[in-house]
Amino acid sequence: MDAPISVKRLLEQIKTRIEAPFSAVCVVGEVSNLRTSGKHWYFTLKEEGAALQCAVWAGSQRLLGHAPSDGERVVLKGSLNLYVAGGSLTLAVTHCEKAGVGDLQARLRQLEAELRAEGLFDRPKRPLPRFPKRVGIVAALGGAALRDVLEVCLKRAPGMDLLIAPAAAQGDRCIPENLLALQEIQDEHWGCDAILLVRGGGSLEDLWGFNDPDLVRAVAECRLPIVTGVGHEIDTTLVDLAADLRTATPSHAALQATPDLAVLKGEVNRQMDAMVHSMQWRLRGLESTLNLLSDSPGMRALPQPIDRGGVRLAALFHRLRLAGNALGSSVRLADLHLRLHLAHPRQRLEQTSHNVGMLRQRLLHASSFASGELARPRLLDAIRKLNPAMVNLLARRQQSLELIKANLVGLDPKGPLSRGFVLAWDGQGRPITSALAATPGEVARLQWLDGERTARIEK
Repeated sequence: MDAPISVKRLLEQIKTRIEAPFSAVCVVGEVSNLRTSGKHWYFTLKEEGAALQCAVWAGSQRLLGHAPSDGERVVLKGSLNLYVAGGSLTLAVTHCEKAGVGDLQARLRQLEAELRAEGLFDRPKRPLPRFPKRVGIVAALGGAALRDVLEVCLKRAPGMDLLIAPAAAQGDRCIPENLLALQEIQDEHWGCDAILLVRGGGSLEDLWGFNDPDLVRAVAECRLPIVTGVGHEIDTTLVDLAADLRTATPSHAALQATPDLAVLKGEVNRQMDAMVHSMQWRLRGLESTLNLLSDSPGMRALPQPIDRGGVRLAALFHRLRLAGNALGSSVRLADLHLRLHLAHPRQRLEQTSHNVGMLRQRLLHASSFASGELARPRLLDAIRKLNPAMVNLLARRQQSLELIKANLVGLDPKGPLSRGFVLAWDGQGRPITSALAATPGEVARLQWLDGERTARIEK
């Protein structure tokens, strides 16, 4: 039988073995017996058949996140501490929040009220451009939301430029990456006309990053009109309330932000048909006017026109001059001459021909835009600017990797062995980091740079 050890020695050994593995724990339970001693808070976190003593030190209260109260179910984060003098185990709490989805809904309503008080949701909504040349998309690469947006855009407006700014859809990287993507994509250098912020469906916890106050402010202060399509139709996040247009899904966001070229072509064709019909109706009216004038009493004695072209009009002008002399009304004749000149079908035909030429130029421009010819110079310019940026980025990443490699070499526990140090392991293969952690009589394993030996711990 081994020699007995003191209570203090036993608790010290337990302290060294339990505090390190439980230096960062997350636990849920009900708050009970909340009290204050000095500047510190103490309470019990309990559930049926178990209880844990907790403490919130004065220095941690400012960053706690939520102040606990008796009877409240909370989620705590902190570290386990063993108080040797009293033999008590305490959870030192560093973060506290309410537990459950209902609590998230309450927190969401509170955030909405705070941001609404700032006026972020009441600002005037900006209209989307009818014919955007380039649309920016903030979404997670490889996600269903980005795939749906690309399918809709390529189907409706195949010649429109799309600029993708990747950002995580959830997790710790969600908020900073979306903030960075929004800041970058609205830069004038990229030439975007509107922005889509999209993400697929998920639970309230999955979509929580899009309720972040900083991200909501970034959406409200965005220089360009922004359309959100976060989650499904039943999901509403705070960025939806701050956006210029909120849509039910990412696909609907793409529908609202892009023109349908097929519909535009049909509209142009209908306008051209209406213009041709109006021109024909006008020409028939002018022809009827000419026939009525030629059949008037002053014109009956004159020869009939032999053609409906320029010869007929010239003969008609000649008849008008003769009729004016016969009637003695030079003022009336001049007025008729001016009206006929202005009503000449050639004037309408020239104007209509000019309008048709303008429409043809617009159609050719739209065709070139749809085929991507106009976008080629911008694409080549973007590629030219992208290559140096990628080279610089890779160089910075290589430098970071070299620093990380040097740090890893310095943190290698076997590195000091080359300088004569020895690593000691207990019977369970755990490193012996303190003399108090070594039990007398225990067999330890010693490791040098060139091999290992065993030894027995003596008093």
